[in-house]
Amino acid sequence: MATLVFYLEEGSSMSHVLEPGTTTVGRHPDSIIVLDCPSVSGHHAIIEMDERGCTLIDQQSSNGTRVNGVNVEEAVLKEGDRIGFGDIQAVFYAGDAPAEPAEETATPAVIYVPPPELPPKDEPPVAMPVDYRKIQRPPAKPRAVRVTGYPDTTESGCLTALLIMGLFFAAFITGLYMRHHQETEGGNLFSDLFSKISNQVPKIKIEK
Repeated sequence: MATLVFYLEEGSSMSHVLEPGTTTVGRHPDSIIVLDCPSVSGHHAIIEMDERGCTLIDQQSSNGTRVNGVNVEEAVLKEGDRIGFGDIQAVFYAGDAPAEPAEETATPAVIYVPPPELPPKDEPPVAMPVDYRKIQRPPAKPRAVRVTGYPDTTESGCLTALLIMGLFFAAFITGLYMRHHQETEGGNLFSDLFSKISNQVPKIKIEK
C-alpha cells in the first residue's frame, strides 16, 4: 500500500491511498484523483501500481509532471519523492503517510513592564539650559521695492515723433522726384520747380 499526500493551493492537504492497478490524476471529473486547479490538465497523469512498485506516467499534460523538480514522462516513485502536477505539489510515501503532529496551544508569556518613574510632586521640573547660538533663525525676506511713479519719457517721445515725420517727408519727396523724373523723361524736379517759380515772379525795373 502506498500513499500520496497533496498540498493544495488554499493551504490544506489531502491524502489518497493508492490501490493496485491504474490511478488517474487530472482536473476532469472522471479522474480517480480530481485536482481542481487551472494548471492541471483534464487527464494529467496516471500512476500504475503493481508488485514492482509505483510508476508515474505523464499524459502529455500542458504544464508537465515533475519529480523532485525535474520534468519527467515516466518515473518510478521512491519514498519521499516530491511530485508536481502543474502547481499542485504532492509527496509519495511507500506506506502510510506519517501522522501530523498535533498543534500545541502555546500559553502566551506575561511580561511585566515597570511603570515609568515620575518626579516627586514637590520638586519643580529642572529647566534645561538653552543654547541660543544653535537656534537657527529664518532668513530675512527681501524688502519689496514700491514704484510710486513712472519714468518721464516725454523727451524721447518727441524725438521719436520728429524722426518719423522726417522719414515720412523724405519718402514723400523721393516719390515725387521719381514720378517727375519719369513723366518728364529725365527732368530734374528741383531745377524745374525753381525755374517755374522764378518765371512767375514779376521783374521790377529800377530806374535811376
